[in-house]
Amino acid sequence: MKNRDFLTIINSCFVHAGRYFVAVASILIILASGFLIFAGIWEFVNGIPEILDFLFKHEGHRVELSVHFISAIDLFMVAVVMFVMGIGLFELFVDKDQSIDYPLWLKIHNLNDLKEKLIAAVVVVIVITFLKHIVMWENPLETLYFGGSIAIVIMAITLFSKFVVGDESRKKKTEETKQ
Repeated sequence: MKNRDFLTIINSCFVHAGRYFVAVASILIILASGFLIFAGIWEFVNGIPEILDFLFKHEGHRVELSVHFISAIDLFMVAVVMFVMGIGLFELFVDKDQSIDYPLWLKIHNLNDLKEKLIAAVVVVIVITFLKHIVMWENPLETLYFGGSIAIVIMAITLFSKFVVGDESRKKKTEETKQ
């Protein structure tokens, strides 16, 4: 065994203990995603009486119906993002020996894979948020500003994904094919 100094030993202990901290964080994120799924179900169920009123009495507005269901979809998407992040963190930091057989869409080999999945999911959540805003359509100028700001954010995310995350992934894949 190498003669290691005190700080190296302490750092090694932190690295090994960090697995357990990430495991707790991962479990809490997955539990939070479950709570969001239940919140989405609750939002969906709360929209059912409005559907029945609309169908049988033609009372109520389609906009209110749409907002209920788009809100539920939004909650479901955020829950899925959180679930993927929780599983991804667990897969990267806790399950080092890959003892769990993850489905192909959930296989995460490094932080770049996790970033790519997060970026894709965040863009979908942003688009759903904009869709909810458009359905309510209260102030057209405000909606234009909101859409423009969302477009700028999505362009920035896309550029970041392409030039930072994608570039690192391409380099890694190129290195793997050379070997």
